Amino acid sequence: LHIEWLRVHTEDPLVHLYRDQEDRNEKQIASYRGRTSLFSEQLKNGNVSLKLRNAQVSDNGEYKCLVQSGKFYDDSSIEVHIKVWLLFVLLDARF
Repeated sequence: LHIEWLRVHTEDPLVHLYRDQEDRNEKQIASYRGRTSLFSEQLKNGNVSLKLRNAQVSDNGEYKCLVQSGKFYDDSSIEVHIKVWLLFVLLDARF
C-alpha cells in the first residue's frame, strides 16, 4: 500500500507518505513535521484520510491524495480553507 498526500502548486509538495506499512516522511515539507498522521487502524477499511494537527492559516490550499495498492490506483483532490477567529477577553481587576 502506497499513500501520498501532496500540496498542489508547491515546489516540494510532500505532506505525508505511507509506504511499506510505515510512515516515511524524511522529505516532508518542514512545516508539517510532527503534525500529520493517518488513521492506521482504518487503512484496512479504505480510510486514507490525513489528520492534520494544529492547523494554521498557512495550511490553506489544494491537496491531492494518491493511493496505490497492487494494480489499483486512484487519486483525489481537496481544497482546504482554514479560518481563524480570535477572541479577546479584557480582564479588569480593580482593588
